[in-house]
Amino acid sequence: MSRNTEAVNIAPAQPAAAPGIVSRGNTRFSELEELIRILEGHAVTPVFQPILAFGTGEILAYEGLIRGPVDSSLHTPTKLFEAAAHAGFLTELNMLCARKVVRQFARLGLRRQLFLNVTPQTVLEVKDDVHRIARFIRDCGIDLAQVTIELTENQFISDRSIFRDALMLFRGAGFRVALDDLGEGFSSLRLWSELRPDFVKIDMHFVQGVSEDRVKFHFLHSLQQIAEGCGSALVAEGVETEADFCILRDLGIHNAQGFLIGRAAADPVSALPAGVNRLLKASAPLFSAETRPPRT
Repeated sequence: MSRNTEAVNIAPAQPAAAPGIVSRGNTRFSELEELIRILEGHAVTPVFQPILAFGTGEILAYEGLIRGPVDSSLHTPTKLFEAAAHAGFLTELNMLCARKVVRQFARLGLRRQLFLNVTPQTVLEVKDDVHRIARFIRDCGIDLAQVTIELTENQFISDRSIFRDALMLFRGAGFRVALDDLGEGFSSLRLWSELRPDFVKIDMHFVQGVSEDRVKFHFLHSLQQIAEGCGSALVAEGVETEADFCILRDLGIHNAQGFLIGRAAADPVSALPAGVNRLLKASAPLFSAETRPPRT
């Protein structure tokens, strides 16, 4: 699924440069060495964060996330994937993380959906290996219908038709598709209309503070109407307060993810916190009738 990381050639030393440039160069070199060490040692750890389904009041899925070694400068996923992108090893890292997440998900026996983060570049580069990837997942004891490919938002898609054709190969094999962070990066309304994903994740900027922001309230209400017309299910990210949770519940947003529901963990929660269960049964509106959008 990936190229041999041992084949990396380190570029020869460059001519002397200004101190600031040398410093940045040394940092890049150190990051490259650390990245290769991580890739060769498969030194990444999966963690899982629960996603709540408002309709059932249960955990719908877990998003598989990744951490680098605790003692590493590339411990956080942001730094880890930025280093891989700079070094040209983004697909290698993405596939290593995917394999690790799938295996651990199976070991934990999590009988829910798995949201698997994949970059658009990876989709394009491994599209000819779809059946081999599907076989690997089934061999781990996971049904393909359990797996949702969550397209990360940090890459621009230059040719949408080619990307759509590549993604269709995965959908044809049985995978579901989610767009990550609507409102950021490539996840535009146009891409939503073209790809018709099963899930659309709303960037936390539009979620956090919605209980105190009428603009965000109306924005989410509009997205919910679009989702119903497109046959997609929304996932509100970054849910951290009870007030925001209740607004999402009242708006009819399908799913929610965030610290209030559960943090990412190596051994994630299997049941919702008591406080979340209480909120699911409550029904006190937080906006007055005058400020709420009309019900349809």
